[in-house]
Amino acid sequence: MEHDSEADSRTQPISKAIQAVLDRHGVPERQRLSTLEAAAGMSYQQVRRRMSGEVPWNVEEIKRLASHFGEPLFKLLGSLVDDPGRPATVHLAGVTLPCWLWPGPLAPAEARIGPLVAIPNESRDQWTVVPAADAGNRETYEIKRLIFEAAPARRVAVLDDDDDLATSIVRFLREKGLDAISYRTAAHVESALQTTHFDGFILDWMLADGTIRDLLPTIRASNPASPIIILTGQIDTGGAQEREIEATITAYRALLYEKPVRILSLFNALEIGFKTTARAPQP
Repeated sequence: MEHDSEADSRTQPISKAIQAVLDRHGVPERQRLSTLEAAAGMSYQQVRRRMSGEVPWNVEEIKRLASHFGEPLFKLLGSLVDDPGRPATVHLAGVTLPCWLWPGPLAPAEARIGPLVAIPNESRDQWTVVPAADAGNRETYEIKRLIFEAAPARRVAVLDDDDDLATSIVRFLREKGLDAISYRTAAHVESALQTTHFDGFILDWMLADGTIRDLLPTIRASNPASPIIILTGQIDTGGAQEREIEATITAYRALLYEKPVRILSLFNALEIGFKTTARAPQP
Protein backbone atom coordinates (compact mmCIF):
# COMPACT_ATOMS: atom_id res chain seq x y z
CA MET A 1 0.00 0.00 0.00
CA GLU A 2 2.83 2.38 0.77
CA HIS A 3 4.21 1.99 -2.70
CA ASP A 4 0.80 2.60 -4.28
CA SER A 5 0.27 5.76 -2.21
CA GLU A 6 3.62 7.15 -3.27
CA ALA A 7 2.96 6.36 -6.91
CA ASP A 8 -0.37 8.24 -6.72
CA SER A 9 1.35 11.22 -5.10
CA ARG A 10 3.28 11.97 -8.24
CA THR A 11 0.16 13.69 -9.56
CA GLN A 12 0.27 16.21 -6.65
CA PRO A 13 2.67 19.16 -7.28
CA ILE A 14 3.95 19.51 -3.70
CA SER A 15 4.16 15.75 -3.16
CA LYS A 16 5.94 15.40 -6.48
CA ALA A 17 8.51 17.97 -5.34
CA ILE A 18 8.95 16.05 -2.08
CA GLN A 19 9.48 12.83 -4.02
CA ALA A 20 12.22 14.58 -6.02
CA VAL A 21 13.93 15.69 -2.79
CA LEU A 22 13.81 12.14 -1.45
CA ASP A 23 15.30 10.94 -4.74
CA ARG A 24 18.17 13.42 -4.42
CA HIS A 25 18.81 12.33 -0.84
CA GLY A 26 18.81 8.67 -1.83
CA VAL A 27 15.98 7.64 0.52
CA PRO A 28 14.81 4.08 -0.36
CA GLU A 29 11.17 3.62 -1.42
CA ARG A 30 10.19 1.62 1.66
CA GLN A 31 11.61 4.21 4.04
CA ARG A 32 10.12 7.33 2.49
CA LEU A 33 6.98 7.75 4.57
CA SER A 34 8.81 6.99 7.80
CA THR A 35 11.53 9.49 6.80
CA LEU A 36 8.91 12.17 6.22
CA GLU A 37 7.21 11.19 9.47
CA ALA A 38 10.39 12.08 11.36
CA ALA A 39 11.20 15.15 9.24
CA ALA A 40 7.77 16.77 9.57
CA GLY A 41 7.09 15.66 13.14
CA MET A 42 3.83 14.02 12.10
CA SER A 43 2.24 10.59 12.38
CA TYR A 44 2.75 7.98 9.69
CA GLN A 45 -0.95 8.20 8.77
CA GLN A 46 -0.83 12.00 8.46
CA VAL A 47 2.16 11.80 6.10
CA ARG A 48 0.53 9.06 4.02
CA ARG A 49 -2.63 11.13 3.55
CA ARG A 50 -0.66 14.21 2.46
CA MET A 51 1.52 12.29 0.03
CA SER A 52 -1.54 10.64 -1.52
CA GLY A 53 -3.27 14.00 -1.97
CA GLU A 54 -6.11 13.31 0.48
CA VAL A 55 -5.00 16.26 2.65
CA PRO A 56 -2.93 19.26 1.48
CA TRP A 57 0.43 20.15 2.99
CA ASN A 58 0.32 23.42 4.94
CA VAL A 59 3.02 26.06 5.21
CA GLU A 60 4.29 25.09 8.65
CA GLU A 61 4.71 21.47 7.56
CA ILE A 62 6.65 22.56 4.47
CA LYS A 63 8.86 24.74 6.66
CA ARG A 64 9.67 21.76 8.89
CA LEU A 65 10.65 19.76 5.82
CA ALA A 66 12.77 22.70 4.65
CA SER A 67 14.61 22.76 7.96
CA HIS A 68 15.16 19.01 7.88
CA PHE A 69 16.40 18.69 4.30
CA GLY A 70 17.90 22.16 3.79
CA GLU A 71 16.34 22.33 0.34
CA PRO A 72 15.96 25.76 -1.32
CA LEU A 73 12.68 24.76 -2.97
CA PHE A 74 10.94 24.23 0.35
CA LYS A 75 12.47 27.36 1.80
CA LEU A 76 11.06 29.29 -1.12
CA LEU A 77 7.59 27.76 -0.80
CA GLY A 78 7.46 28.63 2.87
CA SER A 79 8.71 32.17 2.43
CA LEU A 80 6.34 32.93 -0.43
CA VAL A 81 3.36 32.50 1.85
CA ASP A 82 4.78 34.53 4.73
CA ASP A 83 6.12 37.21 2.37
CA PRO A 84 5.05 37.14 -1.30
CA GLY A 85 7.84 39.50 -2.33
CA ARG A 86 7.69 42.79 -4.18
CA PRO A 87 7.63 43.53 -7.91
CA ALA A 88 10.92 44.98 -9.08
CA THR A 89 13.01 45.74 -12.12
CA VAL A 90 16.70 44.91 -12.48
CA HIS A 91 18.90 47.34 -14.39
CA LEU A 92 22.16 45.62 -15.24
CA ALA A 93 24.62 46.12 -18.10
CA GLY A 94 22.08 48.01 -20.16
CA VAL A 95 19.43 45.30 -19.75
CA THR A 96 16.14 45.78 -17.91
CA LEU A 97 14.45 42.67 -16.49
CA PRO A 98 11.26 42.27 -14.42
CA CYS A 99 11.66 40.23 -11.23
CA TRP A 100 10.39 39.64 -7.70
CA LEU A 101 12.41 40.94 -4.79
CA TRP A 102 12.70 40.19 -1.08
CA PRO A 103 14.59 43.18 0.38
CA GLY A 104 16.86 42.84 3.36
CA PRO A 105 17.99 45.46 5.87
CA LEU A 106 18.68 49.10 5.10
CA ALA A 107 22.10 49.46 3.45
CA PRO A 108 23.75 52.88 3.93
CA ALA A 109 26.18 53.87 1.19
CA GLU A 110 29.22 53.33 3.42
CA ALA A 111 28.11 49.84 4.51
CA ARG A 112 26.68 48.17 1.41
CA ILE A 113 27.50 44.50 0.99
CA GLY A 114 26.33 44.27 -2.62
CA PRO A 115 27.00 43.52 -5.37
CA LEU A 116 23.35 44.43 -6.02
CA VAL A 117 21.08 46.64 -3.92
CA ALA A 118 17.36 47.45 -3.99
CA ILE A 119 15.90 50.96 -4.22
CA PRO A 120 12.22 51.53 -3.37
CA ASN A 121 9.98 54.08 -5.03
CA GLU A 122 8.16 56.60 -2.87
CA SER A 123 5.17 54.35 -2.12
CA ARG A 124 7.36 51.22 -1.88
CA ASP A 125 5.09 49.28 -4.22
CA GLN A 126 7.78 49.00 -6.89
CA TRP A 127 11.53 48.47 -6.48
CA THR A 128 14.58 48.90 -8.65
CA VAL A 129 17.66 46.68 -8.43
CA VAL A 130 21.02 48.12 -9.50
CA PRO A 131 24.72 47.42 -8.88
CA ALA A 132 25.74 48.88 -5.54
CA ALA A 133 28.30 51.07 -7.28
CA ASP A 134 25.50 52.74 -9.30
CA ALA A 135 23.22 53.52 -6.34
CA GLY A 136 24.98 56.73 -5.31
CA ASN A 137 23.52 58.29 -2.17
CA ARG A 138 20.00 56.96 -2.68
CA GLU A 139 18.23 54.95 0.03
CA THR A 140 19.13 51.31 -0.60
CA TYR A 141 18.44 47.91 0.89
CA GLU A 142 20.31 44.64 0.82
CA ILE A 143 18.73 41.78 -1.14
CA LYS A 144 17.69 38.55 0.56
CA ARG A 145 16.21 36.91 -2.51
CA LEU A 146 15.74 37.77 -6.17
CA ILE A 147 13.67 35.69 -8.60
CA PHE A 148 13.50 35.95 -12.37
CA GLU A 149 10.89 34.13 -14.41
CA ALA A 150 10.73 33.62 -18.14
CA ALA A 151 7.97 35.58 -19.82
CA PRO A 152 4.88 33.40 -20.31
CA ALA A 153 4.28 32.02 -23.78
CA ARG A 154 1.81 33.96 -25.89
CA ARG A 155 -1.63 32.33 -25.68
CA VAL A 156 -3.61 31.65 -28.86
CA ALA A 157 -7.24 30.51 -29.12
CA VAL A 158 -7.87 28.11 -31.99
CA LEU A 159 -11.56 27.75 -32.88
CA ASP A 160 -12.43 25.06 -35.40
CA ASP A 161 -14.92 22.18 -35.25
CA ASP A 162 -12.67 20.16 -37.56
CA ASP A 163 -10.85 18.22 -34.84
CA ASP A 164 -8.02 17.03 -37.09
CA LEU A 165 -7.21 20.52 -38.36
CA ALA A 166 -7.52 22.09 -34.90
CA THR A 167 -5.21 19.44 -33.43
CA SER A 168 -2.64 20.00 -36.18
CA ILE A 169 -2.67 23.78 -35.69
CA VAL A 170 -2.39 23.51 -31.91
CA ARG A 171 0.44 20.98 -32.09
CA PHE A 172 2.42 23.11 -34.57
CA LEU A 173 1.98 26.33 -32.59
CA ARG A 174 3.03 24.62 -29.37
CA GLU A 175 6.15 23.29 -31.08
CA LYS A 176 6.90 26.91 -31.99
CA GLY A 177 6.63 27.99 -28.35
CA LEU A 178 3.08 29.35 -28.27
CA ASP A 179 0.44 28.35 -25.73
CA ALA A 180 -2.29 27.27 -28.15
CA ILE A 181 -5.68 26.12 -26.85
CA SER A 182 -8.34 24.45 -28.99
CA TYR A 183 -12.08 25.23 -28.81
CA ARG A 184 -14.98 23.67 -30.73
CA THR A 185 -17.67 26.36 -30.40
CA ALA A 186 -17.89 30.14 -30.33
CA ALA A 187 -19.63 29.89 -26.96
CA HIS A 188 -16.59 28.11 -25.52
CA VAL A 189 -14.29 30.92 -26.67
CA GLU A 190 -16.68 33.58 -25.35
CA SER A 191 -16.73 31.84 -21.98
CA ALA A 192 -12.92 31.55 -21.93
CA LEU A 193 -12.58 35.28 -22.62
CA GLN A 194 -14.20 36.01 -19.26
CA THR A 195 -11.28 34.51 -17.35
CA THR A 196 -8.39 34.19 -19.80
CA HIS A 197 -6.34 36.65 -21.83
CA PHE A 198 -5.41 35.65 -25.37
CA ASP A 199 -2.66 37.21 -27.45
CA GLY A 200 -4.02 35.94 -30.76
CA PHE A 201 -6.90 34.09 -32.41
CA ILE A 202 -7.29 31.61 -35.26
CA LEU A 203 -11.00 31.24 -36.04
CA ASP A 204 -12.86 29.12 -38.57
CA TRP A 205 -15.46 31.36 -40.21
CA MET A 206 -18.12 28.67 -40.57
CA LEU A 207 -18.95 26.37 -37.66
CA ALA A 208 -21.72 23.83 -37.24
CA ASP A 209 -23.97 26.41 -35.58
CA GLY A 210 -23.23 29.34 -37.91
CA THR A 211 -20.49 31.89 -38.52
CA ILE A 212 -18.19 33.46 -35.93
CA ARG A 213 -19.36 36.96 -36.94
CA ASP A 214 -21.11 37.63 -33.60
CA LEU A 215 -18.04 36.51 -31.61
CA LEU A 216 -15.73 39.14 -33.08
CA PRO A 217 -17.11 42.20 -31.21
CA THR A 218 -16.48 40.39 -27.91
CA ILE A 219 -12.94 39.51 -28.95
CA ARG A 220 -12.10 43.03 -30.07
CA ALA A 221 -13.60 44.57 -26.94
CA SER A 222 -11.16 42.69 -24.72
CA ASN A 223 -8.28 42.42 -27.21
CA PRO A 224 -8.13 45.67 -29.21
CA ALA A 225 -4.84 44.93 -30.97
CA SER A 226 -4.43 41.13 -30.92
CA PRO A 227 -4.02 39.45 -34.31
CA ILE A 228 -7.16 37.69 -35.55
CA ILE A 229 -6.88 35.15 -38.35
CA ILE A 230 -10.06 33.90 -40.01
CA LEU A 231 -10.06 30.61 -41.92
CA THR A 232 -12.59 29.82 -44.59
CA GLY A 233 -13.35 27.28 -47.28
CA GLN A 234 -13.86 28.22 -50.90
CA ILE A 235 -15.75 31.49 -51.39
CA ASP A 236 -18.09 32.26 -54.26
CA THR A 237 -16.48 35.30 -55.86
CA GLY A 238 -18.84 38.26 -55.90
CA GLY A 239 -21.42 36.51 -53.75
CA ALA A 240 -23.08 37.61 -50.51
CA GLN A 241 -20.73 35.47 -48.41
CA GLU A 242 -17.66 37.15 -49.90
CA ARG A 243 -19.10 40.61 -49.23
CA GLU A 244 -19.92 39.68 -45.64
CA ILE A 245 -16.44 38.31 -44.99
CA GLU A 246 -14.79 41.36 -46.59
CA ALA A 247 -16.83 43.70 -44.41
CA THR A 248 -16.02 41.65 -41.33
CA ILE A 249 -12.25 41.51 -41.79
CA THR A 250 -12.23 45.25 -42.44
CA ALA A 251 -14.36 46.08 -39.41
CA TYR A 252 -12.36 43.88 -37.02
CA ARG A 253 -8.91 44.21 -38.62
CA ALA A 254 -8.63 40.47 -39.25
CA LEU A 255 -6.61 38.46 -41.75
CA LEU A 256 -8.29 35.94 -44.07
CA TYR A 257 -6.77 32.61 -45.10
CA GLU A 258 -8.51 30.18 -47.42
CA LYS A 259 -8.31 26.45 -46.66
CA PRO A 260 -6.25 24.43 -47.17
CA VAL A 261 -3.59 26.64 -45.62
CA ARG A 262 -0.02 26.04 -44.52
CA ILE A 263 0.12 26.24 -40.75
CA LEU A 264 3.53 27.90 -41.00
CA SER A 265 1.80 30.81 -42.76
CA LEU A 266 -0.61 31.13 -39.84
CA PHE A 267 2.28 31.13 -37.37
CA ASN A 268 4.14 33.80 -39.34
CA ALA A 269 1.01 35.96 -39.47
CA LEU A 270 0.62 35.66 -35.70
CA GLU A 271 4.26 36.62 -35.13
CA ILE A 272 3.89 39.72 -37.30
CA GLY A 273 0.72 40.60 -35.40
CA PHE A 274 2.45 40.20 -32.04
CA LYS A 275 5.20 42.60 -33.11
CA THR A 276 2.62 45.13 -34.24
CA THR A 277 0.83 44.80 -30.90
CA ALA A 278 4.09 45.37 -29.02
CA ARG A 279 4.70 48.59 -30.97
CA ALA A 280 1.16 49.90 -30.56
CA PRO A 281 0.83 52.77 -28.04
CA GLN A 282 -0.75 51.77 -24.76
CA PRO A 283 -4.00 53.50 -23.73
